[in-house]
This record gives sequence, structure tokens and C-alpha cells, in this order.
Amino acid sequence: MGFLIQIVATYAPWIYALCGIFALIQMYRIWQVRAERRQALFTLEREKAMRDLYNIFFISMVILAAMGVTYFTSQTLPAAVDVETAVSVASETPSPDILPTPSPTPEPPTATPTITPVIPTATLAPVEIVEQVLPPTPTAEPVAGSPHCLDPRVTFSSPGDGALVSGVINITGRAVHEQFHYYKIEYAPGADAESGFVYLVGGNSMVDNGSLGVLDSNALSNGTWTLRLVVVDKTGNFPDPCRVTITVQN
Repeated sequence: MGFLIQIVATYAPWIYALCGIFALIQMYRIWQVRAERRQALFTLEREKAMRDLYNIFFISMVILAAMGVTYFTSQTLPAAVDVETAVSVASETPSPDILPTPSPTPEPPTATPTITPVIPTATLAPVEIVEQVLPPTPTAEPVAGSPHCLDPRVTFSSPGDGALVSGVINITGRAVHEQFHYYKIEYAPGADAESGFVYLVGGNSMVDNGSLGVLDSNALSNGTWTLRLVVVDKTGNFPDPCRVTITVQN
């Protein structure tokens, strides 16, 4: 369903153009039929002209309906499909199987030799034992780095590469092009993923160092994920996408 909506959104200008051409043809037919009706001498000819006018009216309604469906599919449905896709992918993501760790076999106890203490006659002074307390070892946390962006027109500003995220986060960056059509953000499981991407959010307007969308990490399972930013031009082509790896910990 999401793939079909994406196709309609991509080719929406062509669909509008075709509907406009058909509308012009119907206007020309109206002019012809009205001229034939004025010149008709017989009742049958006038009735035929009226039937032609009804047919033209019906075709015009079909053209208007097609344009309305195209507009609704390309402007309204993508936002609804984003939320549904994110929830379904999160619910279908398999959790790794946890295998029980075998307990080591205890070795037989070794006989401890009996040592008879020798008590000296001299009185020994008590020795003070000083316990050395070592500082706790700091836990290394992932440091956000620069994303993998080869084209300066397509970049992520936040989150950075290797960032640890939780909850709802704002995705910022740059999505511009000389022949800009739209941009989209996709996600896939794993670090530096090359395939398996799913549509997350997108827009039909350029963004220059601003907000690209919102990610609700609560809909994803804990682990490593890859975000990908793609900018598509009016010819259907796109420069090198920008990728960033994040770690979700809810």
C-alpha cells in the first residue's frame, strides 16, 4: 500500500497534466456538439446531440474525481501510512533468542592440609590494615560523530552518527536541490544498512538546516538502526543519500 501511494505522489504532476489535456478535449467536444445541435433539422439529431452532452458531462466528472483522488493520495495518505508502518515494523521485528548459559561442573574439593600455628612468646603489636579503595571504572558511552553524507545538499545535522536516542526526537538537517521535487527519510535495522529500508517521514518543500521530521523511538525495538535521507528531483533521480547510525535505548 505504501509503495502504491509513493508512486502516485511521485507521478502526481503527470496525472494532473493528463487530466488537463482530457478536460481541454471535452471542452472542444462541447463546442462541436453545440454547433451540431444548432444546425440539426431533425429531432433524432437533436437527441443525439443531447446524449453527447450528457456523455461529456459524465467524463468531466470522472476527470475531476481522478484529480481529487490523486491529490488526496499524494498529500494526505503518506502521513497516515508513516505511523502505521512504524508501528507494524516495530511489532514484527524479531527479538533475538536467548540461550541458557551452561553452568560449569564443580570440581571435587581439594584436601586442605592442617597447619599447626606456632605462637611466639613475645607479644606482637596490632597491625593496622589499610584498605585501598579503587575509583570506579567509567562506562564508555557512544559518541555521536559525523553522518555518512557525500553530497552537501543532503545532510543530517541531528542525530549524529552513533548517537544514543530515546523517546521522541527531532530530526534536523539539509534537503535542497536545484530541481527539488520531494525528500524522504527511511530507516532499517542494523548499522550502516544497505537494504531493507522503510519509509518514515518526508516533505514536498526544501529544508535548509531545519527540521526534517520527528522519530518516535518508542515504536522501535532497542538496538542499532540506520536512518537514510533521500532527496528526489523532478526527473525522478536523486544524489547520494545521507546515512546515520543510531542506537535506540528506551
